[in-house]
Amino acid sequence: MTSPLISYRYRFLLSSLLLLICHFPAFSQGKSQAELLRFTNQTDSLVNKYPAEKIYIQFDKPNYAIVDTIWLKAYLFNAPSLLLSAQSGILHIDIANDSNKVVKQYLLPTANGITWGNIGLDKKDILPGNYILRAYTNWMRNFGDETFFYKRFSILSLENKLLISSHVDVSQLADHYKINTILKFTDANNVAASAAPMQLQVFSGDKRLYKQKLVTDDKGLLNVNFEVLLKAANINLIAEDEKQPGKMLIPINLSRTENVDIQFLPEGGSLVAGIPAHIGFKALGEDGRGVDVKGLVLDKEGREVASIQSLHKGMGSFDLNVQSGEVYIAKIMLPGGAVKIYPLPPVKNSGTALRIINNPRKDSLDVIISATSDISALHQNYFLIAKARGIVCYAAILNFDKGNITRFRVAQRLFPTGITHFALMTSENQPLNERLVFIHHNDALQISIAAEPEYAVKDSIALHLSVTDNIGKPVQGNFSLAVTDDSQVKQDSMDENIISRLWLTSDLKGYIEQPGYYFSLASPDRLKALDNLLLTQGWVSYDLKTYVISYFAEHEFKVSGKVANVFNKQLKGTRVMLLSKSPVVIRDTLTDNEGRFSFTNFPKIDTPAFMIQALNKNGKKFNVGVTIDEAVPPEFVTPVYPQVTPWYVNTDTTLLNFARRDQRAQELQYLPGSGHTLHEVKITAKKIIKDSQNLNEDGSSDQTLNEKDIEKAGKKTVLQLLQEHIKGFRVGVFTLGGVSYFSYFIKDKWIIFFMDGTRLNYGVYLESLNDLTAYFKYLSAEDVKGVEVMSGSKYMAVYKRIFMEYDTGPADKFQFAFVEITTRSGAGPVVKYTPGTYLYKPLALSYPKQFYKPKYLPTDTVKQIDLRSTIDWEPNVVTDSTGRATVSFYAASEPTIYSVILQGTDFNGNIGYKLIKVKVIGRKVAAKSK
Repeated sequence: MTSPLISYRYRFLLSSLLLLICHFPAFSQGKSQAELLRFTNQTDSLVNKYPAEKIYIQFDKPNYAIVDTIWLKAYLFNAPSLLLSAQSGILHIDIANDSNKVVKQYLLPTANGITWGNIGLDKKDILPGNYILRAYTNWMRNFGDETFFYKRFSILSLENKLLISSHVDVSQLADHYKINTILKFTDANNVAASAAPMQLQVFSGDKRLYKQKLVTDDKGLLNVNFEVLLKAANINLIAEDEKQPGKMLIPINLSRTENVDIQFLPEGGSLVAGIPAHIGFKALGEDGRGVDVKGLVLDKEGREVASIQSLHKGMGSFDLNVQSGEVYIAKIMLPGGAVKIYPLPPVKNSGTALRIINNPRKDSLDVIISATSDISALHQNYFLIAKARGIVCYAAILNFDKGNITRFRVAQRLFPTGITHFALMTSENQPLNERLVFIHHNDALQISIAAEPEYAVKDSIALHLSVTDNIGKPVQGNFSLAVTDDSQVKQDSMDENIISRLWLTSDLKGYIEQPGYYFSLASPDRLKALDNLLLTQGWVSYDLKTYVISYFAEHEFKVSGKVANVFNKQLKGTRVMLLSKSPVVIRDTLTDNEGRFSFTNFPKIDTPAFMIQALNKNGKKFNVGVTIDEAVPPEFVTPVYPQVTPWYVNTDTTLLNFARRDQRAQELQYLPGSGHTLHEVKITAKKIIKDSQNLNEDGSSDQTLNEKDIEKAGKKTVLQLLQEHIKGFRVGVFTLGGVSYFSYFIKDKWIIFFMDGTRLNYGVYLESLNDLTAYFKYLSAEDVKGVEVMSGSKYMAVYKRIFMEYDTGPADKFQFAFVEITTRSGAGPVVKYTPGTYLYKPLALSYPKQFYKPKYLPTDTVKQIDLRSTIDWEPNVVTDSTGRATVSFYAASEPTIYSVILQGTDFNGNIGYKLIKVKVIGRKVAAKSK
């Protein structure tokens, strides 16, 4: 079966040559034609040799609760063809909080472009808040992080959390805003938090403007009044209940009309005198979302020359007859009735313009290319190139020998469904004008999900799936299915799905609001709105900017590196051994001519820890050193998103139900099926560090990091380990003899460090902060198996008695804390690793668990409460040769509506998405016989 990529490429090879010979016979000069063919062949050769990858991930639901589980299915596609990609065998997933700090990292093994898994949201590691999941392959790093997959989500929790209703009134004075905010605090059952002492702070960005204490009234109300300067931005009110931990953030969206930003983007790039222009515009509010606007375009004499009205999410377009010497402005009416003036781009007296009319009722694109007279007089040749998914699908040579305007048509059948990028270029391949258009062949997979009109609670539900292509031929494919409870989960058809991701958003830069809108049959203006979007949005290029590939595809999990001597000379034929304790793995190999080695085909290892040993020809570890290939992950840069309001502020019913039921489900898990709830009993065991030199008899300390805690630090340094996990750890200053010294402190206590019983800093005169910092940065957390802090009088007494007995001066002037660091080698503060050895602790591969589905029998009499929000998750639905599959599960215990979402692909580059609703009613009671 011919793939779409091959068929479209074949059409290009035939059609473009005909265009070169037939459409523009006067322009087909040999030199230009050869240059155009060289350019297109070089471009396509690079794409075929180094094809980019695209990722789409389906999640079971958009948001999660604390200690919930994220269920996901990842599809990895070859970008040019949309065939499932076998290029990469490992998918990287990072989860970062709203401070861009990565809190979790995962590796998922992929096979033929498919993987699925689950991520447990342990509250020890992930707190309630807003997060971003980033997914990528090592190969994708060659094309920039804008090609990565990003998913924003929230983690909810009612634990120690109040709900907030917020109402903001803003009035503008001469040089500032007066803001009146009414806040109502309630618990999850709508009981007012009366007489609650609140610590309130107002921030503008990172700058704190106000701080005060207030107490809620008997209705849980607070009236907060403050003023900010007109230029203040990113204003947040932070409330902290003094009776319970946790800060509550309330964004103050001023919705200032004067801060509405409107961009005007002429088709092709510029306004050129004497050439009619089609102009797109985009209006964004202060929160980063689209704002509907309307208005007029005026010339410098104040005459109306065009009218403006946005169509969808602040975007629209209009036509303008551009005149030489003119200066255009837009007089825009903003929400609320305010009027503001915006300048249009300046008019150029010389240049070219590219106009493409994409009429959905026609099978061709109308292309109009115009130039000013001075450009036409040059009698130069130009290239028109059209790329789709990185492949050149159309190319032509043209000039303006017969006039300032060239018109022709380009068949849409030359391009696959999705975005096509047109570029007008000089014969030296310098771009002049660009235009994005969307080609829609209506060739998405046709998915049918058959279900009964309604089901009873705890009833067995069978969904019969049928998939065909766009002409009705049955399709074998791989799909994923999620079933969620609408009373707890809001599944929005306007959100991103596999179609909007692969055909649209993966090829555009920046945030796209409601991408599903552009593919919904319920959106009558979707095609016009889609064209407006492409007029105003940036383009993600998959072209390699250099012939050098910096990142190679990871086909499987492996341990690789090189062996060299002390002079960094590569050692070939050196024996390298790999040892693992759990499970037991013993491997050996010889280095190649470049001193490199590699180990593959590992069994499943939950917590990999490998000891790598290199032995010279005499079987000794002398004069050999091991270096492991360890990729540094890309810096986490959060995409530009609109401002997020925390779920507990002005929350809707769906999210509140989800949070309430999740809390109830956690309570019931201790005694399922009972009408009683057991309170959580926390049992904490004392952490003892094996081989520690802790002087306390029972090995106790005020803070302890054991081996399991430190494993989570991964590749961090000891300094990062201390900074992130030891409470109160900081850099401080003290004065002694009139001289100021910097050192490390735990709160107000100066730290004395010990490593395997050896004191590191003896007295303030002998070790500087820089010395300790350099050493702690040099030492990896992987070299450490325990950290113990003795800062309270109970555990530090023995240290002070032994080590401070003969000190004079400092002991009388300062408070001390003692930190014991236990290393794996037990050798104390060594500077070099053991020759010829390397302890390597990579991130483990994450393998999927089975989604739990309860089963209910008609004879069941136990009144077990089933509060699941995700009713079913099926990551691997495979349709047979007839295009059919069946999925079954049991309904939960509450009447509601279920959303069923099926997404996936066949094996020929086609994709599909379907959402249906299933009704669940109360259990029917049989009528009694008379």
